[in-house]
Amino acid sequence: MAESRDEQIINTLLAQGKLTASQVASVQERNGERKGNLVMALIQQGYITTNDLAAAAETLQPTPPPAEPASPLEEAVVPMEPQEKGGGRAAPRTLRPHRASLSSYQVDPEALRDVPKVLAEEYRVLPLQISEDRILVAMADQNDVFAIDTIRARTRRRVETIEVDETELMNAIDRFYVAHAQSQASPTAPTKDLDSNVSGLEDLGVGVDRGLLDMLDQGHVVEIVRAILRDAIRLKASDVHIEPRGDHVQIRYRIDGRLVTHTTLPSDMLRFVVSRIKILAECDISETRVPQDGRFATAVDGRAIDLRVSTLPTFWGEKVVLRLLDRSNTLVSLSQLGFSPETLRDYERLIRSPQGMLLVTGPTGSGKSTTLYASLHAINDETRNITTVEDPIEYEVEGLNQTQVHPRIDLTFSRALRHILRQDPDVILVGEIRDLETAEMAFRAALTGHLVLSTLHTNDAPSAATRLIDTGVAPYILASSLIGVLGQRLVRRICPHCRETCTPTPLELERLSMTPEQAKRIQFHKGRGCSRCRNTGYSGRIALYELMVMNHDLRVAIAAGQDASVLRQIALRSGMKSLRHDGIVKVHQGITSAQEVIGITVAEDL
Repeated sequence: MAESRDEQIINTLLAQGKLTASQVASVQERNGERKGNLVMALIQQGYITTNDLAAAAETLQPTPPPAEPASPLEEAVVPMEPQEKGGGRAAPRTLRPHRASLSSYQVDPEALRDVPKVLAEEYRVLPLQISEDRILVAMADQNDVFAIDTIRARTRRRVETIEVDETELMNAIDRFYVAHAQSQASPTAPTKDLDSNVSGLEDLGVGVDRGLLDMLDQGHVVEIVRAILRDAIRLKASDVHIEPRGDHVQIRYRIDGRLVTHTTLPSDMLRFVVSRIKILAECDISETRVPQDGRFATAVDGRAIDLRVSTLPTFWGEKVVLRLLDRSNTLVSLSQLGFSPETLRDYERLIRSPQGMLLVTGPTGSGKSTTLYASLHAINDETRNITTVEDPIEYEVEGLNQTQVHPRIDLTFSRALRHILRQDPDVILVGEIRDLETAEMAFRAALTGHLVLSTLHTNDAPSAATRLIDTGVAPYILASSLIGVLGQRLVRRICPHCRETCTPTPLELERLSMTPEQAKRIQFHKGRGCSRCRNTGYSGRIALYELMVMNHDLRVAIAAGQDASVLRQIALRSGMKSLRHDGIVKVHQGITSAQEVIGITVAEDL
C-alpha cells in the first residue's frame, strides 16, 4: 500500500534527523485516533516547525494525476454569487468537493472572521467562501472528520471542501490571516508596526536626546519589545507587567487570571524598553514623573491585537502594564460561557424582555464584558436598534451603534446616555454604572420602554440592589424597573490533557462546608500538570454564575429597603443557584477543581 503524504513527510523528517521515532510515537499516543492530524500535532508539540514541514514537502515527488480526467464541472472554479441589492447574500451555486489550486479562489474576509487563525492552523483548513448555510474550506485532508465537524459546529453551516497541497495551504493560512488582521485593526487606536523606527519624532515636538532616539532604533530593543508581546499572545496572556526592581526588570504575564514571571531583563534596559512602548502608544517619552495612558494596535503572528498601555512612576523607574485584546477572537455565544441549562434558559428570557434593567455584577476581570457582548450578539438583528456607551469599546460588533466615552470633552456615561435616549433605541448597553446621575438616567430608560444592560462591581447578585440604593437610587424605582441580576466569577479550567480524578482533603471538605457523606456523591478532579498546560494543571477559564430573577417577594423586599442578606435568602428560596452551587457542579463535571471554587466563593453560598 502506498504511503500517505503525511507518512512520506514524517519518514523524510526522520531521515533528515529532525524527528526521532520516540517523538513520533509519543505524539501518536497523545493524538489517539486523530491520525490525519499527526503532522500538525508534531508542529503543535514543538518537535518540528512549519519551515521543517515545507522543506520536507518540497523533497517529495508530486502526486501523480488521476487515471481519468475529472469532469469539466469538477475542475471548474465555482465563484460565489455577488451580494444582491436589497438585503442578504445570494445563494451560491453548488459547491462541490474537488482538487484545485488556491490561486483559483478569492478568500472572503467574512469567512476568515468565522474561523479564527488558531483553529485554521490546528485543523489545516482555510475558509474560502461563505453563504447563509454553507462554507467552503480548503483542507490538506478531506477525510479529517474532526476538522469538518469542528468547522460545522463553529460556523453552524454545512461544510464543503476542496483538497489542496499542504505546503500551499499552510503558507496561504499565514498570508491571508496576516492581511486580514491588518485590515481589521481598530480605528480607535493607531496601528503600529513593531519593527518600525522612530524617525520623525522630533516633528512631534517631543524633547528627547538624540542618543536615546538612536538607541530605540537598535535592533535588539525592537526585538525585545516584539518578543515580549509575541510570547504574551502565544501564551494567551491578558496583561503584561514590566516592573523595575533594584537590580533587574521583571516581566510578568497574567495567564488564566494569575500573574506568572516570564523572564527578566537587565535593569539598564528599562529606559529603552519603556520608551519604545511609549512611542508605539504615542505617549510623551520625555515625561517620566507622571502616569500616562495610551493605546495602539498591531498584528502579531497574523492576529490583530489592540493594546492599552498604562505607565506609573515607581521608586526604581516607570512600571508599564499592557492590556491585550485579541481582535481575531470572534465573539463567543452564550452557550459557550459556562451557563447551566436552567440558568441559560432564564437568562435568555431576560435579555429578550421588552423593557427593564438587567445587571451583570462581579469584580474587575470576572468576564462581565464578555457576557454582555455575547448577550447583545444573541439578540442582535435588524428589528432592534441596539446602542452602547462604553469605556473603552472592547469589541466592534457589526449591527451595533457603539459610543466611546471621552471625559476630557465631557462626553460621560450620563451625557451620552441622555442623547442616546433621543436616538429611538430598543436596547441600551451602559458599560458601567459609576455614579448617581448615570444610574438615574439608566433606570429612567428602563422605566420608559427600553431594555437596559449594565455592569456593577458587587460581591454577589443580591448586593447589587443595596449598592444602588446606597448610591441614591430610590428603592421604589429600583423595585419596579429591575428585572434580574447576574453575578459571576471566573475559575480556571482543568487541563483536559492531564485531568484525573482525586480525593478531596479534609481541609477542602471543611472549606466547602461538606460532609464526607455529601462528598461521596461528587466526583472530584484535578490537573496533574503536563507540557500543554505548562505543568499548572489548568488551561483557560470558565465562568460561575448565579442569576437572581426578580419576583413579587424580591420587589417588596427591595422597596422596603431590606439588606442584601435578606434578599439573598429570598432569591435562594425562589430557585436561584448560588456561585458555590454552580462551582461544585462544575467540579463534578471535571471542568474545574475544588481549590478554584473555594478560592472565589464563600461557604454560606452552598
